[in-house]
Amino acid sequence: MDRRLERILSHVHAKVLADIGCDHGKVAVYAVLRKLADKAIAADISKECLKKAEALAREKGADGVEFRVGDGMSVLKEDEADNVVIAGMGGRLICKILSAAPKMNAKFILVPHDDAPLLREYLAQNGYVKRRDEIVCSGGKFYPVIVCEKGGSAYSPDLEELMYGTSPLDADCVKYAKARLAALEKICLEIKEGDARRQEPLEKLGVTRALLERANES
Repeated sequence: MDRRLERILSHVHAKVLADIGCDHGKVAVYAVLRKLADKAIAADISKECLKKAEALAREKGADGVEFRVGDGMSVLKEDEADNVVIAGMGGRLICKILSAAPKMNAKFILVPHDDAPLLREYLAQNGYVKRRDEIVCSGGKFYPVIVCEKGGSAYSPDLEELMYGTSPLDADCVKYAKARLAALEKICLEIKEGDARRQEPLEKLGVTRALLERANES
């Protein structure tokens, strides 16, 4: 089990867990096996992916997992789950799934593999209260893990939060910022001064340098 999946499971405490886009089904299966959830619903739009999850559940003897084929959270009834995991897909698609979801009084554990700033902006604008927003390094890649609940007020996050979440001085986030620093410096060097396209990467570069300065001081 990699660090990304372990971190997801560390946030699961459920009567009913819904693993949306479950793929291999490890989150749902191990949540039940470790008694982090009384029951799990493993859902995927792909029947073939769901077969992999069903095979894992049989192999591990996880009897409390139910399998459903469907698009996003359309497989759930209102308030059916109290924990919802959406991982392994892009931030734009996660926004789409949340916007089309039935009413769900739940803790959401969201792990986008790209477009994390877009997802963070969506959550802020739509009244999601973040309990944790961290970066996890797993297998040489960096993953945001965002834990949130619906029910807060809309707000406008600053650029640092959009880029790095709410735990920017955690060790994995600092590693991620160092990687971003090199990439942003390269972009800024390649765009000529006076080009309007340079403004956005320059702002991101400034935020990243400021974060790393704070990390060095702490």
